[in-house]
Amino acid sequence: MVVTGQRFTKLDNMIDELHELFDQWISDGVFSSDLDADTVQLLRLAVHEWIANLIQHADFQGNQPEVILDIYPNGRRVKCVIQDNSAGFDAAKHLKLRMENLEPFPERGMGLLMLNAVTEYFEYFRSPVGLHRLEFSVSADFYPWLNIPF
Repeated sequence: MVVTGQRFTKLDNMIDELHELFDQWISDGVFSSDLDADTVQLLRLAVHEWIANLIQHADFQGNQPEVILDIYPNGRRVKCVIQDNSAGFDAAKHLKLRMENLEPFPERGMGLLMLNAVTEYFEYFRSPVGLHRLEFSVSADFYPWLNIPF
């Protein structure tokens, strides 16, 4: 089953809606039996972190926020696409800066590092239709914990 087109437009309750959706998807068995609970939690964590960063930092330039979540389970792997109508930012540059200036036990600013560590890949770019698009995957065969730089 493919979970597509989940739209969020209200920043104030987006996180609550997101967690309700994940709870429902888990209850409904949307994720393959090939995915263990830890992999589903990694997916949930990565999506939560990105959405929380959008809520906290994104510049929607006075427009009604629109965030679209698409999830594509495929055996032991899940691909996720999150699109938004924000002004966007240079994720590669920010990730590089965070990795070069990592402080011991920072209280904030670990979101991109965490996303980089728990995903097989992630890519952020402006799509041809003008939305900013994050794509990443998590896999039951990928063990990120030894790669986390914090």
